[in-house]
Amino acid sequence: MGNGTMLTPKRVNYALPNNEQEIDRLELQHRIWDIMLGGRLNLAPLSRDITHAIDIGCGTGAWAIEFADANPNCDVIGADLSPIQPDVVPRNLTFLVDDASAEWTYSTPFDYIHTRAISSGIKDWPAFLEQCFRHLKPGGWVELQEFHLPFTCDDSSTTPDTAVRTWSASLTSAIGKAGIDVSAENSYSHPKRLRDVGFINVEMINAKWPIGPWARGEKEKRIGALFLKDLEGNVENLSKRIMMGMMGMPEDEFAKTMELVLRDIRNSRHHMYMPV
Repeated sequence: MGNGTMLTPKRVNYALPNNEQEIDRLELQHRIWDIMLGGRLNLAPLSRDITHAIDIGCGTGAWAIEFADANPNCDVIGADLSPIQPDVVPRNLTFLVDDASAEWTYSTPFDYIHTRAISSGIKDWPAFLEQCFRHLKPGGWVELQEFHLPFTCDDSSTTPDTAVRTWSASLTSAIGKAGIDVSAENSYSHPKRLRDVGFINVEMINAKWPIGPWARGEKEKRIGALFLKDLEGNVENLSKRIMMGMMGMPEDEFAKTMELVLRDIRNSRHHMYMPV
């Protein structure tokens, strides 16, 4: 371990809360991803001799730190809009404050580009993927890990007018009007976009994050319990700017909406999930 390097190549604006609550939220979601992936840091079939990798939208840096530890001969970059990463990190890891949607200025091509939950910050996916392609070595890999709104349900335990499903659909619509598409349908277009810019060996894997421990299977129950905890602690904080700021919802209506949403997500008879 060593003192982490933090570089700021350009002025950027961070769209989400930058505080201890946000850091806790990102760390909790890292645990959920870890469980879902069975402890694997990557699904791409990387060779052991890779030398350059980057984590776009690295958040707290948890994934980048683990990847750097697991690949000590690889120089790893963690890039994010917000400098919330720790100071003490592996010596082969550098953090950058950078905007992935702007023009990339990295001078060395990468063996591996990793992204996780960056849909809310990318308006032009074809342009972003074209930059990924240009900054990869021949034979390099890009791995996109995303989750999507709105929440959904595969049985009759909820209906589209359930408070939480109405809420998540409203958020999806409001964010979309700002030019950002966080829907599952948008991600379903990624395989074609990847091929259009020149990628081969493209594979898409669909999964679910249950809301609460209703799902069958020990792994699914663990994910559901943690995701419920994530939502209980953060749904109001993450919704306020969109529903009151962008949608113009009065404060009393917002408070009532959040009360109904929390009631719904705590109802174990509601078999809802978030697509990933």
